[in-house]
Amino acid sequence: MRRSGRPARAATRLLVAPRQRLAPLTDAGADANTGTGTGTGTMPCVDWCLEGTTPQTLSAASPAEAWQALTRLAATHPVTLLLPADAVSHFHLAAPRGLKRREWPLLLETVTSDAVDQLHLHALQRGRGHLELIALPRAELAAWHAWAQHLGLAPAGWSCPFLALPRPATPEQITTLDDGSHRLCLGLAAPAASGAPETRQWLAWPRDWPPPPIWRERDCQVVDGAIDTHLDADTHGGAGQPQQCGDNRDDDGNDGGEEAAEHARRRSLTWLAARPPAALPFADDSGPRWHGAAWRPRRRTRWLAGAIALLALLDASLWLATSWREDAAASQRQAAALAARFTTAPPADAPTALARREAAIEALTQRNRQLSEALAQATAQLAATPWQLSRLAVTGNQATLAWRYPEPPAPVVVNRARQRLADLGEPQWQAGPGELSLNLSLAANTPEPTP
Repeated sequence: MRRSGRPARAATRLLVAPRQRLAPLTDAGADANTGTGTGTGTMPCVDWCLEGTTPQTLSAASPAEAWQALTRLAATHPVTLLLPADAVSHFHLAAPRGLKRREWPLLLETVTSDAVDQLHLHALQRGRGHLELIALPRAELAAWHAWAQHLGLAPAGWSCPFLALPRPATPEQITTLDDGSHRLCLGLAAPAASGAPETRQWLAWPRDWPPPPIWRERDCQVVDGAIDTHLDADTHGGAGQPQQCGDNRDDDGNDGGEEAAEHARRRSLTWLAARPPAALPFADDSGPRWHGAAWRPRRRTRWLAGAIALLALLDASLWLATSWREDAAASQRQAAALAARFTTAPPADAPTALARREAAIEALTQRNRQLSEALAQATAQLAATPWQLSRLAVTGNQATLAWRYPEPPAPVVVNRARQRLADLGEPQWQAGPGELSLNLSLAANTPEPTP
């Protein structure tokens, strides 16, 4: 039988999209076919979709047959776990040349309040002088992976809807997708470094809030508008038709209510299934593993393996010996070059420069200590409320902390939060972006740190 030279079409991916941001707990007593159990496990509301099919929704109240149908589909299609857009963070930063992967978290210490050493980082774009990363807590990604494995889905990777949005043509445009809970916007900004491409910006904004002014004036490219058959006049324009962000909102500001949100989510999943975003590896994926009965090689195979191992050991020994001699010679050359540098007297201003450097380091340490204490106090004051830290910026000896409420807060909620933070400074409420900000002065009597 003659084989066709045409490459086989890639298997259709199955998108499994939980609606909640945090991973549920799993317990050993849960039923893998229904997702429910008798222990502490919880079951989120989940949507799934294949290209060319209607999205389906499952929850703890769904019958066991519906969960079993999803498990059977997962056995014949590669599964991508599609996490909510607000569960991940995106950074496009200037990065020095030669930056190693283990040093990536150092870039994020000044732009996020998360514990950077606990983040799972994946590079979306890496070039000369810049680095684009997607990040989320490592423990959270592992919890989602364990939950999916517990249901028998065996996901091949994870992703988020932002990775499917096409790149805008110009900085004056954005591409946007309404996923039912957020409007996902992809825009362009100035390059992070000289010679780098334009910086990509991600924004997951609550769909019933007015967009920020900096995004509101741009032309929107609604990517899934062609799929809409009922709500084009309410929430979207046609595909390929530019419009201003936020122009198509209802008078009451809720974008059509829960029914419109459900329709938007189904429409976005249909669009994503037709062009699924890139599948990213899980943190604990380390390649294929062998399971089942142990395989015992025959005697001749074991002899060949031993001979190969012996030859590899000899080769490694020769390489190590050669490397050791080369390293010793290089160390001697470096020591001689270093000694040659100090044959003359040290510069006259060396003590002064060293004193300035020590003062700068002490100022930076004191400033960081004050910032940590202020952040801890503010967090303690707002711990019993739903306010969430959204921005932390430090410029010189001035720090700005900002919080957002999960929904547009009432004036009494804003006043209470301002009263709680009054001991730390003078909080300011900015209705446009919906932020409660607090400006702090750090180490006012210490010199500004200099490089």
